[in-house]
Amino acid sequence: MLTDRPSEPVPEAAKRSLATALAAVPGLVVRSGEPLARYTTFRIGGPAEWLVDIPSQRALLAVVRLAIGSGAPFHLLGLGSNVLIPDAGLPGIVGRLGGELKRARVRGNLVSAGAALPLPQLARRMAGRGLLGLEALSGFPSTVGGAVCMNAGCYGTEIKDVLVSATVVERDGTARRMTLAELEPAYRTTVLQRTGALVTRAVFRLRAGDAPAAMARIDELNKKRWASLPSGQPNAGSIFKNPPGDYAGRLIEACGLKGLAVGGAEISLKHANVIVNTGGASAADVLALMLRARAAVGERFGVDLRPEVVLAGSLRAAWDRAGESGAIPVSPPDPT
Repeated sequence: MLTDRPSEPVPEAAKRSLATALAAVPGLVVRSGEPLARYTTFRIGGPAEWLVDIPSQRALLAVVRLAIGSGAPFHLLGLGSNVLIPDAGLPGIVGRLGGELKRARVRGNLVSAGAALPLPQLARRMAGRGLLGLEALSGFPSTVGGAVCMNAGCYGTEIKDVLVSATVVERDGTARRMTLAELEPAYRTTVLQRTGALVTRAVFRLRAGDAPAAMARIDELNKKRWASLPSGQPNAGSIFKNPPGDYAGRLIEACGLKGLAVGGAEISLKHANVIVNTGGASAADVLALMLRARAAVGERFGVDLRPEVVLAGSLRAAWDRAGESGAIPVSPPDPT
């Protein structure tokens, strides 16, 4: 999951001071001008001003406070599976969590998992120990933190069904624990998407069960998932959220848009709610296809498709401007 907040340009003197301060934070690995395409499943995106590997909550707090003090934007990148990064890249700091935030602790049926731990890895490890509840999410390509932030769901299960609480770093540089109720989980969203708070750890309550049966279910569901999605071509999974009572893929396919291409981006012939990078696709190509799909579905069905993929940086503003221009028919908002 990648978060983004608009900001004013940072003066060069402040940038130099920030670079020096980042280098002084214990445990950080800082790279300047690192291309981000290699860190996303879309294989799209320009460079980060600074790409920072963050090994702990303490280090994350330090980085967030430095960003606040300098006025630089701060972004958090997980597995890069649900994000579209601008071709020009991202200004400021792009952080990637690791170190102790990739570890999990088990006490009875309670599991405390670091935000950087891949969710499929956690699901398999717990199922192997006979702790059940995450099997349906074992194919979801996300970190624990990203899955909590968006209330990830698959095959009738959502993170909220097993989540107890999350520890977060707020955008003011403080940390706190949030209960499930405080997170306000709904379809593919939580309050974190509005506040920009960053998950560092989550606690799940699982249930005891049969480990071999759980592992068999994981294999069965993953086989089903992989069969429904395009393979061998970089993509970000579902591009749009499903509208209430319907499926985005069905609506897009009904508009005859399967196979539609702009540059190196194409609406998948296998699944209409997936855009694939056929080679050399740009973020601009993907955004153009998204806007074409939104316009076609809006005109034919009166439904305004909403992105599930995170549109980072300037891309979100471009999407919003297209909606405000009146060129995209907009239906009344859904309850979420």
